[in-house]
Amino acid sequence: MRIERCVCHKVDFSTVKRWLESHPGATFADIKQEFKCGTGCGLCAPYVRRTMRTGETVYHHIVTERDEPLRPE
Repeated sequence: MRIERCVCHKVDFSTVKRWLESHPGATFADIKQEFKCGTGCGLCAPYVRRTMRTGETVYHHIVTERDEPLRPE
């Protein structure tokens, strides 16, 4: 299994990572506004938060809300 993008909005997590690098201090809400990630089915949200936290952009296992909960912004 290879998970590397928001399926609903077809945004690669690597694109999100590059954007984050040029927008220090950006929040998950900022990413939702910029890319719409997390606003469709929502399954990408924990992956986006993991990308924000670790810089990882390709996943070979399922990441859930329990693994990467939404933290207050």
